[in-house]
Amino acid sequence: MAMKKMRILKNEWPSFVKDFNRQNQFRRAILILGEDVVVGEPGLPLVGLDYDPEERKVDIYLGGMDTENLAHLGHSVEVPRALYLIRDEEAPNPVVGVQVQGPPGTSMAYVMFEDVMPEDAKYQWIANVAYSLFEMKGEEVHGEDQKDWYEAERLINETVVFFVE
Repeated sequence: MAMKKMRILKNEWPSFVKDFNRQNQFRRAILILGEDVVVGEPGLPLVGLDYDPEERKVDIYLGGMDTENLAHLGHSVEVPRALYLIRDEEAPNPVVGVQVQGPPGTSMAYVMFEDVMPEDAKYQWIANVAYSLFEMKGEEVHGEDQKDWYEAERLINETVVFFVE
């Protein structure tokens, strides 16, 4: 692997984050802070990054199973100093991750993608959320798997739209 980092200029962060989310949403991601793996293999689907220039922070959201809060806050970088796109031109998808550098003395945050198609990760996330919905109703309620599936799709779509629009 010949990975390269490309620094994103600060005035481009808002548009970069939206484009990055559009192109990589649902890709299975691992989250690393410095040397520590926060979310490891097999990873969670990327919901998106959120850059708030007024609060001076970059938030990393991954797909969770809590039906009340599907966009699970993976990590927040206060006062970010740099954003880097990590690429590997030899990989099937050359975008392999993103790095967020915080202030001096803080750990570097990395979102690194697994080699899974976003459609596969999204399908698995929907299945997991649908199962969570089934469990919430109680095990005595059967035969509504299609209803649970459509409800899981609706909840996920409502959650992720913020990150790409």
